[in-house]
Amino acid sequence: MLVLKKTYQAFFILGVFLIPFNSDIPKWMGFLGEYSSDSSPLFFIISFIFLLVYQLKSGKIYIPYRTVEYQLLLLFIAVLIFVTLLNMHHIIDYYFKQTSGVMRFVRQLIALLISAGAFFYTFLNVGKDFGALPFFFLLRKLFFISFVLVFCCGFLEFLIVNFNLIQLRPVFDLFDVFPFVNARLDFKLTRVSSLTYEPPALGSYLITAAGFLFSYILTEKKIIRFLPFILLVFLAIVSKSRTAFVVILLQTFVGVVLTYIYYKDFRRYFNIALVFAVIGITSMTLVYREPIADAIEERISSFDFTDTKFSQTNNSVSNKSRLGIQTAMIQTIKEYPIFGTGWGQQAFVSRYHYPNWALKNNYEFTARYKNQFDKSFPPGFNLYLRIAAEAGVVGLISFLLFLFVILYNTTVWFKKDTQTKFIPTVLLISFVGYSLNWLQIDSFKLYGFWLCLALFILYKNRALNTPQ
Repeated sequence: MLVLKKTYQAFFILGVFLIPFNSDIPKWMGFLGEYSSDSSPLFFIISFIFLLVYQLKSGKIYIPYRTVEYQLLLLFIAVLIFVTLLNMHHIIDYYFKQTSGVMRFVRQLIALLISAGAFFYTFLNVGKDFGALPFFFLLRKLFFISFVLVFCCGFLEFLIVNFNLIQLRPVFDLFDVFPFVNARLDFKLTRVSSLTYEPPALGSYLITAAGFLFSYILTEKKIIRFLPFILLVFLAIVSKSRTAFVVILLQTFVGVVLTYIYYKDFRRYFNIALVFAVIGITSMTLVYREPIADAIEERISSFDFTDTKFSQTNNSVSNKSRLGIQTAMIQTIKEYPIFGTGWGQQAFVSRYHYPNWALKNNYEFTARYKNQFDKSFPPGFNLYLRIAAEAGVVGLISFLLFLFVILYNTTVWFKKDTQTKFIPTVLLISFVGYSLNWLQIDSFKLYGFWLCLALFILYKNRALNTPQ
């Protein structure tokens, strides 16, 4: 029995550590569907299987059915099934990309249950084995170790592609010895992806790790405690991922405000750093005014989507596709406002609403999104819009209620806690990041969210059972 327990714990640990290792995923992992682009799901699934065997043998199963967050999660899943059944008379006639509407629903429900069911259940039970506080430190240590590797690889990549330091290439290539890694260099766009398969994937990992690395500022005493989070922000900037830049900026704001209010030691360092930052920025602006102005203007212009629908340049293709698909989903929401189209069904309807400006000179629609021979469905690029399109206002309200209760209860326990306030601080930073990140992805495949939700439930139960 002990061997089984150590086995599922070991696979869980490997899975968390390998979250950013996904630039070279073997084709045989294609059976994982939308999870086949990452290495971690394979280890989480193996951990889940060993966990089930262990619990069946021991007769002990832990499900937090009395926890309001878990109850709201079940309610949301039930709503998705309910609205799909209401739309079944339409769904049985749908067919797109060699897939029927019924099969699409089954696959998407399974995909949701993998994250919200199997993975979350595994994270919760492994965390229960360790206890809330040791589980937090375990997660932080895993994220720290993986981040060290991600930063080293990303920093070398930054030096090579931006300063043409080709002599560093042999050192950079050494990272290919790691499993699921094929480190690549992008000399054209000079973007950094490190161990991940693309800069946005690196951005998602940094958003996931941000809260845990920020916690070193709260728990350690040495001045180097600031270094991990500073390096994370640096990597977010050089990755040129707009989402990562904005989300981590907001996560930093949340973390700094909470820490400034409740940690007196932090105030002194922050005030000193603020003075030096103002002096440094002012001096740099006076000396390098034009280069800094150009860099700021370029960064701001990267967020300007006003010309996206009219642009004919290749650089705007992905933006045009994203905006076009979101526009089509909004039209779908107008058509099915209350109960939506059914879970997983919006692409069957929204494909008729793609605007002409998004289709014009856009190879992504021709080769992928409208190509009947490509079985992968077009992404929605926004989870909230996807839920509104597929489950209507009923589904969206249930999901937003789920998120609101998580954020609200985390805030409540942040105010109550006097001994381990760093845990709800990390959770608030993380949950804010995940909620914002869902504005640009439409999948529940955010492993950090389910890890943090499991940690919060364990932390809350620990606090409730601890004498005040």
